[in-house]
Amino acid sequence: MNKNQKFLIGSIGALITGVAIGLLVAPKSGKESRKLIKHKANDLGGTAKDKYEKSFEELSVLAEKLKEGFLKNVSTVKDKAGNVADTVNDKVRGVVNNA
Repeated sequence: MNKNQKFLIGSIGALITGVAIGLLVAPKSGKESRKLIKHKANDLGGTAKDKYEKSFEELSVLAEKLKEGFLKNVSTVKDKAGNVADTVNDKVRGVVNNA
């Protein structure tokens, strides 16, 4: 887990704690407080879902780029190995024909 992820998790935890304490000491009725808590929880859940979906999309794009790069490198290695094999084959034939 990198520093940004740790910071984000800590910030979300602090936000939730602050909201909970604020609601508990707020001069509102229990019904109003519960309604507000429900609304804030839904907002937070929606935000978390949006962040998850965005991250998933970004990771999918990154995985596709990595796959493309890997396949390109495999193709390059195959081509170079084929060229080396052809060169070795030609030299062996030249040595055998000259002997």
